[in-house]
Amino acid sequence: MMENARSKKVDMKIDDLKVAYNVLIKREHKAEKFLEDTKYTQEKRDSWVPAFNQITECLSLLMQKYKTIAGEEMPIDNVLNGFK
Repeated sequence: MMENARSKKVDMKIDDLKVAYNVLIKREHKAEKFLEDTKYTQEKRDSWVPAFNQITECLSLLMQKYKTIAGEEMPIDNVLNGFK
């Protein structure tokens, strides 16, 4: 899924974009909790930072794609929590 989000040539419809965004925003929320959880060593948490950065990069690309498709910025509630 992340590879598709990166591709500039993907012809994505708004509904597909919303589904992809929802999947990634859930992963991003779980990753945030993990990275902040002190029951894991700092070394263990640090090892997951590149994956977290990849998730946030893909979310950013999907936000840009949303603007292209919808003609407007993604609403902040959707940016933070996904689509209902």
